[in-house]
Amino acid sequence: MSALRCPGCGETVSLDGRQLGDRIDCPNCANLTLRLKEKDGKYFFEEIPKVSCPSCDRVIEIPDGLGPRDSLKCCGENFTLTYEFGAYALENKPE
Repeated sequence: MSALRCPGCGETVSLDGRQLGDRIDCPNCANLTLRLKEKDGKYFFEEIPKVSCPSCDRVIEIPDGLGPRDSLKCCGENFTLTYEFGAYALENKPE
């Protein structure tokens, strides 16, 4: 297999020199990072979810295993990860 379709834009993305687990920035989508995965002998791209820090606007990749209501730290502050309307966000964690 030499290319796969991006789940974001549907355009083909080359797999030349890529291995399972590699991170690939879609050349057609803004700020979309994909990971090459395989299941049952079929290769596919999985989007790496990201979120913006409300304090510094830094874009942070959400680590595997984290989900809504989990804590994420940036800028020395703890935030709560939320997920609504198909997007992740960080909210100030109540003191």
